[in-house]
Amino acid sequence: MTTAEIHSTSATAPTPHADALTSSVGVRRLDELIVVRVSGDDRRTWLNGQITNDIRTTQPGDAVYALVVTLKGKVVTDLFVLDRADDLALVVPRSAADALIAQLDKYIIMEDVELTRLDELAVLTAQGPAAQAAVNAASIANAQRYPCDRLGTGGYDLLVPRDETDAAFAALSRAAESVGGAAVDEASWTLASLRRGLPRFGVDFGDRQYPQEAGLRERAVSFSKGCYLGQEVVCTLESRGQLVRKLVLLDASDALAAGTLLTLAEGTEVGAVTSSMRDPATGRSLVLGYVKRAHAVVGTVVHAGGAAATIARVLVKDSAA
Repeated sequence: MTTAEIHSTSATAPTPHADALTSSVGVRRLDELIVVRVSGDDRRTWLNGQITNDIRTTQPGDAVYALVVTLKGKVVTDLFVLDRADDLALVVPRSAADALIAQLDKYIIMEDVELTRLDELAVLTAQGPAAQAAVNAASIANAQRYPCDRLGTGGYDLLVPRDETDAAFAALSRAAESVGGAAVDEASWTLASLRRGLPRFGVDFGDRQYPQEAGLRERAVSFSKGCYLGQEVVCTLESRGQLVRKLVLLDASDALAAGTLLTLAEGTEVGAVTSSMRDPATGRSLVLGYVKRAHAVVGTVVHAGGAAATIARVLVKDSAA
C-alpha cells in the first residue's frame, strides 16, 4: 500500500479553505480519479457481485460508495458507482485503475458486460452543506451531476468533458465563492479529512486492510445484498467481531511521518502511523494510524519516535456480532 508523506503547512493557509469544506462548500478538481464505464445488459447484476455495497435498486442519477476486495477480503480500491441510466460508471483512483480493471475483467465469463475507460471525462467535486447551491449556481453545460458525499457533509461530483475542465472548474469556483465557499487545495482537503477522521485510499487504507479495520463497514459494506467477491472473508470477520487492529485518530504535539511505529511506554509495539498533519487552528497534529485492538481505547497514550500521542477517537465501530 502506498504510504502518505507528511503534509507541511503554514500557520494559517489551509484553515479557511478546510473550514469551507464543512461549513459552506469547497470545490476541487479530482485529477487523481478516472471514470470506467460498465455497459451491457448484465451490468447491474454482474457488478453487484463484484462490490461490497448494494446497487440492485439504484435509479438514474444515484451514486453508491463501495469497495472492491480480493478473495481474501483485502481492499483493492474504493469507488463510487454512478447510475447513468444506460450504463454504470465507476469513479476510481487512477492509482488503482489497472488493478481494478484486471480483477473485474477476470470475472466477466458469459455475462453481457463491457468495461471501458472514459479518459475523455474529468471529475470535479463540490463538498459541504452548500454544495448543491454551488452546483446549481454554476450551471455547467455538459456536466453530469451525482450525489457523492466524500467528507460526510454532503456533496456532488461532476463529470465534465476533459477539454472543458478548465472552464467548468472556473465556473464552479465562482459559484462556490458566491455562496461563501472557495476552491480548495490538496492540503485543505487533507486537513478536512483528518479533522473528520476519514481515511483516504492509498494513504490510510489499501491492500493490507480489511474494510472493517479502516472503519468502512457502515459506509461501504452491505450485509444483506447477497454474494460478492470476497464476501465470505468480510462476513466471517463481521460475525466473529474480533479485529486484530483498528484505525484511530490521535492527538499529538508534532506531525508524525507515515510508518512511524506506535509503542507503549515500555517499548511494546502496538501500531503505526498512516498519515499526519498539523492543524493550524489548534497548533496540534491530527494523526491517523492503526493500533492493536486491546489498546485501541480513547485516552490511551502511545509513543511515536520519542513523542507522546493520545488516542482521541476510535474510528471503528464494533460489529453487530
